[in-house]
Amino acid sequence: MGVWWRTDLEHCCQHVWWWHVSLVALGAVTLVRNEPVLAEESLWPLPETFLMDVEAWYDNPTRHSSRRMNRLLLGERANEDQGLTGVYLPSTDEDIVKNEACRHDVASILKVYGSPLLQEILVLREHLWPFLLEDSWGKAPDGILYGNLQPWGMLEECTDIEVEEVVQVNHFTMLNTTFQGRYCTVSFRSSSDAKDGKGARTAPASLFGIGSPLFHYGTCIPTSCSAHDLMVSLSEKLNGTSKEVASLDCHSKEDVESFTSGDIAFIVVASVLWFLLLAAAIVDISINYWDVQHYRKGVLRFLLPFSAYTNMKKIFHVTNEENPGVISCLHGMRVLSMTWIVWGHTLIYLGVISINVFAGDLISGKVIDQTLLNATYSVDTFFFISGLLVAYGVLKEHTKVGRVNWIMYYVHRFIRLAPPIALTAASMATVFRFTMAGPLAMEVERNFVQVCRDSWWADVFFFTNFRDKMCLSHCWYTAVDSQIYLVLPLVLVPLLYTRRIGLAWLGVVTLVFIAVPVIIFAVYQQYPTLPFQVPEFEFVPGIDTYMTPWCRANVYLIGVWAGWILFTLQGKTIKLQMWQVLLGWVVATAMALLVIYGVANYDTFEDPDPLPLSVSVIYGGFSRVAWALALLWVVFACHTGYGGLVNTILSYPSWQPLSRLTFSMYLVCLPIQVLYLGAMHTPFYTNHLNVIISTCGFLFTGGLLSVVLSLMTEGPILGLEKVFYQRPGRVLSDMKVSSTTATT
Repeated sequence: MGVWWRTDLEHCCQHVWWWHVSLVALGAVTLVRNEPVLAEESLWPLPETFLMDVEAWYDNPTRHSSRRMNRLLLGERANEDQGLTGVYLPSTDEDIVKNEACRHDVASILKVYGSPLLQEILVLREHLWPFLLEDSWGKAPDGILYGNLQPWGMLEECTDIEVEEVVQVNHFTMLNTTFQGRYCTVSFRSSSDAKDGKGARTAPASLFGIGSPLFHYGTCIPTSCSAHDLMVSLSEKLNGTSKEVASLDCHSKEDVESFTSGDIAFIVVASVLWFLLLAAAIVDISINYWDVQHYRKGVLRFLLPFSAYTNMKKIFHVTNEENPGVISCLHGMRVLSMTWIVWGHTLIYLGVISINVFAGDLISGKVIDQTLLNATYSVDTFFFISGLLVAYGVLKEHTKVGRVNWIMYYVHRFIRLAPPIALTAASMATVFRFTMAGPLAMEVERNFVQVCRDSWWADVFFFTNFRDKMCLSHCWYTAVDSQIYLVLPLVLVPLLYTRRIGLAWLGVVTLVFIAVPVIIFAVYQQYPTLPFQVPEFEFVPGIDTYMTPWCRANVYLIGVWAGWILFTLQGKTIKLQMWQVLLGWVVATAMALLVIYGVANYDTFEDPDPLPLSVSVIYGGFSRVAWALALLWVVFACHTGYGGLVNTILSYPSWQPLSRLTFSMYLVCLPIQVLYLGAMHTPFYTNHLNVIISTCGFLFTGGLLSVVLSLMTEGPILGLEKVFYQRPGRVLSDMKVSSTTATT
């Protein structure tokens, strides 16, 4: 026996191994006997010295967990006596927790953890809930200094726990408790940040609606305890520290989501739309089958625009014929820019739940990494395309009929954009929450679902960019685009009647809006790039160079110049010398590369070079203009026959269906990414491969849902518009779908 209890490393390891094997063997014997094993009949009374020896080497897991988490949360104030209550379990102090049932169940759990005899009895009964309960807790993780601040634990392991335990020994009740597991997610923030009220608009994660708490962890408590019970216990323990609870969300299997009136209303509206789509498709197919085309007139003309059959064919129609009136390179530009946007959003959103937050060199250490970090310029591509198409369409309409119907100019914009935005926002505000069941589900619901219930109107009426709390946060773009669209006639009207005055006026307005961001960067010393580096200059609240129309109008107006140039070149043959073409491509390529990669030394997470004020002003003030000028050359060259391989790629016919879906894809992809946050059960490891693979998944899923959204909104709206009013000079071809097709 003396040899067996030696404390050297080899025999202790053998001892722990024998202990685990014995547990399994005992469980097998119990199953074979198929009889309950009472404490008095125990075949295996574990000696107390044995348990003490195992704990000395293996450590008691509950004590180990609580000690590490206490030390992490409380720092120097942590001590060995601070156990599980106030961190993983609510307090048993009646002055803190008033809920008597909660205190009883917590006391029962602590009693089991403190009694080797009770643990033995429960193991013999094959009741392993104490081990499952502790195992489901998020432990103080490895790699904290690497940014692993997301120990979520295991949600389903917690919520699957069902306890109905009565333990009696010699007519003495040692344990009597009944409860289920309730999983809770707790996040923390610095107390100073909360008091200072640091703006949610300063960080990329907060910019898109997700907070950036100090720390997340998961715990499992009895269902007799509420989130409030755990909250007051945590607050008491954190009193006097530099941390405070940012959010605490709990849910269990007992918490069943019920349908609200809003949910029912959305389901009814969606069902009616689906019925119209199917009914119109049946009528449409029947008319073609029986060749009774005259039925398309009369009352059926109001139903047929809903035909899923016809609208699906329009979406996926591909034409190989070259048309001088179609700027075919825009198809590829839209799709590639849409992919770039989703790629950038994937990094931002999944980075919020990353377990390697501080390993920024993985995604910003190389110059090529700027391709992803500067994905914001994909938005400028769409501002450019929007300005191009609006100017081209207005000039064409005025030339054809001698006037522009400015009332329909505004009506078309609203009915084209508002319905798909409204349907997407409605889904976010209602049935969206039923798709999430992960540790962050309730936090996502609070930051998106509830905000959508309160602020949906801001998205539908293009006011998102002036709201701190956003429903569809990516609709800041449609808001800015529409605000520029609203005042654009003031710029275009002189151009319609007097070319010289109109061009001079357009030039003056363009120069003014090019100067606006330059002045802001120079006066307020703002940092020009979005991603990681803490600004060298203090952030000035209220100065936004990203979501304001006066700072994004410069790119839009260069798009207007592109539209005017292409319109005036209709039917003309452009002849350029080889050196001119080569010079154009060299200059455009150089500008684009400098925009994306030119500040790589400053735009990195680890050891960035100090950012000079001159670089901030030049890059921040002129980079988007330079990007737009590069795009202008690409479109001009491709449309006039000097695009070469670039035009072959961008004008490839297969882009056409995806190009028609870019607006719908833009609307649905980000909600899918948010849904994924609420549905994930484990954090995310951020590197380029994982981000790319996730992006592909979002694009595929978003592509499927974008077809549904387009069939339910865009197709019927455009069809009904043609029934009630056909805008002169606006043939709805692949290119002339109006500027809002570019609005992504």
